[in-house]
Amino acid sequence: MRINKITNLVYEAAVVKRMQRTGWQILGDNEEGVGEHTFMTSVIAYFLAKEISGTRPGLEAGVNMETVLVMSVFHDFHEARTGDLDKIATFYMTRDQDKANRDIFAGIDDELLTTLNTYEEKETLEAKIVYEANVIAFLVELKLLEEKGNTHAREWLDGNLTRLRLPEAIELAKDLASSDSHDWWKNLRATLHEEFLK
Repeated sequence: MRINKITNLVYEAAVVKRMQRTGWQILGDNEEGVGEHTFMTSVIAYFLAKEISGTRPGLEAGVNMETVLVMSVFHDFHEARTGDLDKIATFYMTRDQDKANRDIFAGIDDELLTTLNTYEEKETLEAKIVYEANVIAFLVELKLLEEKGNTHAREWLDGNLTRLRLPEAIELAKDLASSDSHDWWKNLRATLHEEFLK
């Protein structure tokens, strides 16, 4: 019986993977799946947690990386049942993501359910890291849109920078916002150009 419940969860995860984030329809210039957003959030949260663990005095035990990664992977899982609700829609609609999470995970993984409740409260350092990584993942998409010529992306990028509170998250987000997204392979490009001349 338990294997069947896990099988159902895996297929529900496939729904999350396929689901599109609705807010991009307003800017009219991006298609990003909830699964793609979850991946970026998880990567950013991992490195943000490492940065915070390495730079803050008094964090000898560090940040609980397992908690950070579990929160990151599952923070939007409820959207398989509630759908993705963009910020404008929240003025007019509500969703019961706590009920969705309970219906998905209760009796199957109560520990995960507790972790997701902790994330929603945004009071632990781990929850704050994941929340801010979630925001930064959004900022990355906005920066990419700006580079493609979307004239409205910068307004949303600047506005969402103000949502961040952790100094390390602010520093990372500002660097991402001011960097060229293709700088990561600048040296590789130079090497390739040299190879082309041979």
